Amino acid sequence: MNAHIMVIDDEPLICRLLEYQLGGAGYEVASFQRAHEAMLALARRQPDLILLDVMMPEMSGWDLCRQIRSSSNIPIIMLTAKDGDDDVVRGLTGGADDYMGKPFNQNQLIARIETVLRRTHAVASRSRPAAIDAPVNNPSVSVAPMQQRTQAPPVRRVPRLGAQLSAARRQRGLSLHDAAQACGVRWEFLQAIEQEEFGYVPRAELRYTLRAYSSLLDVDLKPYSKQQRVEQGHPLVIITIVIVLLALVIIGIALLL
Repeated sequence: MNAHIMVIDDEPLICRLLEYQLGGAGYEVASFQRAHEAMLALARRQPDLILLDVMMPEMSGWDLCRQIRSSSNIPIIMLTAKDGDDDVVRGLTGGADDYMGKPFNQNQLIARIETVLRRTHAVASRSRPAAIDAPVNNPSVSVAPMQQRTQAPPVRRVPRLGAQLSAARRQRGLSLHDAAQACGVRWEFLQAIEQEEFGYVPRAELRYTLRAYSSLLDVDLKPYSKQQRVEQGHPLVIITIVIVLLALVIIGIALLL
C-alpha cells in the first residue's frame, strides 16, 4: 500500500505542485490549506507523514507541529521559506523530524520523505514484540518509488529542456526566486518547467513563462519545439499518415475490382 502524505500549506499552488509531484512518485496525497481542516482530517485518518508549512494565517506551523506532536508520533517534515539557522533549530526542537526550505528540489524532497518513512518504520518495528521473529522492514514501502524514478530515461536526440534551463540558471548564479522575479512569474512554475512537469503550469501561462525564462537564460527553444511536435504527434505528420493509409485502401479496393 502506498504511503499516505498529508500536505498542510496555505498556498494553493504549492499544494497543487506537491500533489502533482508526490502523486507521480506513487504516494497518496491529501492537501489542506487551513490548520483546523487538517486537524479534523487527522482525527478521521492519520497519514504516514506530514509536510507542514510555517507561515499560515490561523495557526503557525510551529504551533501546529507542537499540537500534533503532543498526541501523535506521525513524522513531520517542515517545508517552508523560513530556512534560517534559527528557524531550522526551532522546527527540529519543536518536534519536526526534518526541515527543508523553499524553493525545494523534488528529488531531494522525495529522498527525505523516504528516509524519514524508513526510519519511522524501523523504529516502530523494533518497538513491537511480535516483530522479533518477523522481517524488520518491508522494502516495497519506501524503495519502490525510488526504483521507479531511477530507471534510465529514454534516449532522446534533443537534450531535455528542463536540464538546459536548470544548468543555465545555475551558471548565472540565480536562485529560482531570483529568476522568477526577473521574469515576472511564479517560482513554482519555473521549478515545474525545470522538472518538465508542464502539466502543472496553466496552459494560458505556459507559453509566456517558457519564453520569458528561456530569454532570460539565452536558451533556444526551437530544437525542443521541433522535437516536441514529433513526440506529441504534429498535425502535419498525422494528416500525412492518414492520407497514405487512405491511398493504400483505395488502391487495394481498385485491385480487388
